Amino acid sequence: MSTPYRGTDDARPPRLADAITRAVTGCLGAGMMLLPAPQLTGRSVALVPIGVLLVAVSLAGPLAHWRMVGTLAAATAVIESAFTRPDLATLAWEGLLILGYLLLVDAPRAMPGPVTARWLWRQLPLAVWGVFTAAIVLVVLAVPVPVSAWLLVGGAGAAVAAVVIALPRRPGQPREPR
Repeated sequence: MSTPYRGTDDARPPRLADAITRAVTGCLGAGMMLLPAPQLTGRSVALVPIGVLLVAVSLAGPLAHWRMVGTLAAATAVIESAFTRPDLATLAWEGLLILGYLLLVDAPRAMPGPVTARWLWRQLPLAVWGVFTAAIVLVVLAVPVPVSAWLLVGGAGAAVAAVVIALPRRPGQPREPR
């Protein structure tokens, strides 16, 4: 007989849904670190192992419950992209990888399968808006316009708003399905 869901319980072995969520999160984290890696030069190459280590620590280990580790990993990926100056398609993919990583790294641990499915369903609007925003940014950046100060200020404001929205928050514990 299964025991009722009590939130995060580290004494039990991880459930299949939790293991799959962590594996997908690890793949997204590794992708966001490795996508800009071939274009890094000099000392900036050191960001790759640092970022991969932060991704690994955010998924397992004593600091896995500290949400700032995942944010630091995502910030490392953003810094990597800033050093490489990627093309538009790579930049859009990098943004989607970071969004997926930040959404999944914030998932509550040790949830039963139906609760995990409902939690993922509730994250779907964020993912859809992220894809929509990446598509808009891709289109807007592809259109040549003369650079103006207002355009730069608007872009910086949009970047700050995106970071504030995407930062992991403490999620409420989902209820057990009936």
